[in-house]
Amino acid sequence: MKAAIYREFGSPEVLNYEDVGDPSAGQGEIIVEVHAVTVNRVLDCAVRAGEQTQRGVVLPHVGGVDPAGIVRDVGMGVANVSVGDHVALLSRVPCLNCEYCNAGKFKQCPNSVMLGIGRWGGAAELVKVPASVAVKLPTKLEFAEAAAVLRHGPMAHHLLFDTGGLKPGETILVMGAAGGLGLTGIQIAKAAGAKVIAAAGSDERVAVGCEYGADFGVNYVKQDLTEVVRNYTGGQGVDLVFENISNPKTWPKALKCLRKLGTLVTAGAHGGGKVELDCAFLYHQNIRIFGSTGSTDKNVSDTVALANEGKLKAKVEKIFPLSEASSAHRMMEGDILSGKIVLDPSAR
Repeated sequence: MKAAIYREFGSPEVLNYEDVGDPSAGQGEIIVEVHAVTVNRVLDCAVRAGEQTQRGVVLPHVGGVDPAGIVRDVGMGVANVSVGDHVALLSRVPCLNCEYCNAGKFKQCPNSVMLGIGRWGGAAELVKVPASVAVKLPTKLEFAEAAAVLRHGPMAHHLLFDTGGLKPGETILVMGAAGGLGLTGIQIAKAAGAKVIAAAGSDERVAVGCEYGADFGVNYVKQDLTEVVRNYTGGQGVDLVFENISNPKTWPKALKCLRKLGTLVTAGAHGGGKVELDCAFLYHQNIRIFGSTGSTDKNVSDTVALANEGKLKAKVEKIFPLSEASSAHRMMEGDILSGKIVLDPSAR
């Protein structure tokens, strides 16, 4: 099979499009013919550049954390999917050897690794994974769309509802509104009956958030975020802040957009990660702050259902054939406005 493989860390040019051995399915495993996998700024580009050494990537390596495609082979003991099924693959891969995996408790596996990080991923024509990570897709859902929405949709559901407790009629502030997680959060919150404020660092990015359903937008570079949001909410503030930047300039402003008993949920630190916390505001206003990752099976199924209903759409900026993986990485590292970049290993 062909793969986008690199044998050293560095610029996008270290990616080589070449033949590697075809994988074979073992007990509990499947082989998926990949039709789409997204290129992510951190999990693909920064890892390839050698900027994420704490993740322990072993060279040579094939990235790609969120492939979608068609099941081409199944190993012994696989019952949840069949050859020909359209599937997306979740990125947390169990070991299949520990006591939890042997008991079918794959999500509790203490030895799990991330697909495309701890093991070869989907930037290849074929990928081998445990069948437990496969999510069946409606055949009308395009592979690029599926790969993109499954990258962020389950986590967004988990943050909004399981962690943030969002209810219909409440008001939510979505930070980083034009990013993948931000756009996903906007759409899921709107589908749940919430009022959504999109916040981003440029007028163009605010416009993208509004295009995807936000009721109101604010450019936190040009405007005072707290002042604008509080004016919009009649001085009350929002019920929930959906934060995935952790920028020391914007985080304190976002926090003070909350009403009394409000909640801030966060799952990102690419803006720096270390922020100032006004503890007087925190305890006087009875604010709750949660950092959380991961998702549940229900979060996954809810994501697929919304996408199938057309209520959750990915912003796909461009689809590259796998042979142009280096160009896709360069574009991702550039100053794209918004949206996902996707590789299609099946394209010629």
